[in-house]
Amino acid sequence: MFLKSIRISVIASLLLANSLYANDGFEDDEFEDEEVIEIVKLEKNDNSDFIAYGDFSLFSSYNYSHDKPIGNTNDFRGLSSAKVSTNINIEKSFENGYKLKSTLKAYKNFIYDLKDDDYKTTPKDYEQDIDINEIYLQGNISEDIDFKTGRQVIVWGKSDNIRITDTLNPLDKTTLGVVDIEDLRLGRFMTKVNYYIDKWSVSAIVLHENRYSKLPQYGSDFASSNKNIANNMSIKEPNNNLENTGIALSVNGNLEGEDLSFYYSNQYIDNTNYKSNMLGFAYNKVIDSFLFKTESAYFDNYDNDNIKSKINSLIGLEYNGISDGSISLELANNDRNIQYALRFTQSYMNQTLDFTTLYSAFGKKLKDGGFVRSWFEYDINDNFSTNFGFINYISGDAPQFKMIKDNDRLFASLKYNF
Repeated sequence: MFLKSIRISVIASLLLANSLYANDGFEDDEFEDEEVIEIVKLEKNDNSDFIAYGDFSLFSSYNYSHDKPIGNTNDFRGLSSAKVSTNINIEKSFENGYKLKSTLKAYKNFIYDLKDDDYKTTPKDYEQDIDINEIYLQGNISEDIDFKTGRQVIVWGKSDNIRITDTLNPLDKTTLGVVDIEDLRLGRFMTKVNYYIDKWSVSAIVLHENRYSKLPQYGSDFASSNKNIANNMSIKEPNNNLENTGIALSVNGNLEGEDLSFYYSNQYIDNTNYKSNMLGFAYNKVIDSFLFKTESAYFDNYDNDNIKSKINSLIGLEYNGISDGSISLELANNDRNIQYALRFTQSYMNQTLDFTTLYSAFGKKLKDGGFVRSWFEYDINDNFSTNFGFINYISGDAPQFKMIKDNDRLFASLKYNF
């Protein structure tokens, strides 16, 4: 039954993409004898010392697999989200070359008003929220040294789907699998100083803020229906004082056709009460139409009671020899569990329509569970874009996926960029 569910979801996704443009596929002339990566620094051509931009979006989802609830509990059937949200970015430039940047995120989910009778319990912070996700000052100290201080996002690692060395920023984990990692990172107050020499950069980072990932809250169909279990999943963040301040260091080399990075951090592990030293590296290399990537991270003192230390690792291969498309496979040993991620992307209609399907699964024999998500992104014009698709959760031996096996849903959004 498990493998049948996988086959149906993956085959349906690929047939849907293929039906739009049957002639797209693997082409021999896409292979080149040599590929050179050129690093280009882009700057905005805007003389204004104050810039404001962002987006306004409408997002809705429809659950189609839930059964009628038993007892006085939330009814998750049918329409499950009607969210209005905005991201507002502000940039202020100063005469000395410094810049102040800020990103404000806010949303209101009207589903709890529209379905007031169906939701006996409203999850904490699900109805509305406002957050300054980023606010930082950046500038140059000299020709070779720059800095950035404030709440910000710093991305480590090479993987697009699985986090191994990317440990500095927490995530919004309230709806598993619905959104890609790049849109889930939460800002954290840090100070970063970069030193550049030839093709290498060295970054020293002070982690002032201990901010943890957002986990599903009681009353959500991604949290346990047992209130005590659901509430005990979240751990209170340590105080932001000198004793709890973390540090991090990275060395990055942008070489010809390959990237190499080394990482070190000493910080609290996400949603725990203990600190850990992490040593890691990430590497990728372009070979013809293939991109090879690998990451590894060693954590000491991971759990004082159960796990003294651990090593997480990943290997991946991405093929870009498809006309206006790519396919990638990543395999990781993550938190002592095997994780797979298979992604296919194809563009149509002069790259205004993108189709992507992502299959993520867990367990050595793919038996722990996972999900298949397929979606389209269409650029209506320079200001408007839309997104629509589905996600199918696959039940397995892992309790996490048994709990959310009925959370299959359709989703759609409309975004206006200003």
